[in-house]
Amino acid sequence: MSIRKVILTGVAVLTASTGGAFAADLGFKGSVKDDGAYVPRASVQPSWYVRVDNAFATYDTPVLIEDGVETLTETGIDGSYALGFGIGHYFTSAIRGDFTYERRFETDVEGNLAHPGATLTGVRRFGLESDVFLWNLYYDFDTRTRFTPYLGVGLGFVRNETTRGVVDDCGCVTGVIAGKETYDVAAALMAGASLKLFRGFHLDAGYRFLYLGEAETGAISITERAGQPAGTVEVSDDPIVEEIHAHEFRIGLRYDFR
Repeated sequence: MSIRKVILTGVAVLTASTGGAFAADLGFKGSVKDDGAYVPRASVQPSWYVRVDNAFATYDTPVLIEDGVETLTETGIDGSYALGFGIGHYFTSAIRGDFTYERRFETDVEGNLAHPGATLTGVRRFGLESDVFLWNLYYDFDTRTRFTPYLGVGLGFVRNETTRGVVDDCGCVTGVIAGKETYDVAAALMAGASLKLFRGFHLDAGYRFLYLGEAETGAISITERAGQPAGTVEVSDDPIVEEIHAHEFRIGLRYDFR
């Protein structure tokens, strides 16, 4: 089963479970046939909140494919930082949701093509940055204290942009890699806790597993060839970074409007 299917299954399961909790919080116990009528329990007044988050991410070792057939070796993505903002709503005392935007700052991706039959061997190195948009749903566990653990899921989309890169063969730049913008599905699984501070402020810290889809570069061109200007001879299609997985430590602030 792919990571994407696992995440989507998790989204469905948690959504279903929180849906049941939502009904319970509203006072649905048994059927109308059994009770004749129901009287909903008093619930918390709906309220809104805003949030700001910082994150540091590490990445699983990526799979890089070039020309659809060449698998690069010695692949990796450097750690990166992100800054996000969001607006959310409390549906019940235990269930809340928010819409978030996150800017993921540029990091380096690389992989080596050492196949002797390739037109241009060497290490491919280029930048990767992303904009992530997610709808998130959380279940807060009531500890009757200022400390509130939570679980969450998110689903949305991501804009991955690769920036101009190079091909380095034995310390000599022999090719250039064009940048490219792509869109894909994004999804998240979250666990963390919030600490109530004062006047509606909450300190929020936790872990998030983030699926960022795929990223592509433009074509690779040779930088020098007799009789040709640099960068005009395309020798390879775009390298593709498949199924990008990030592991994040996040910390931020939430402010409630009540």
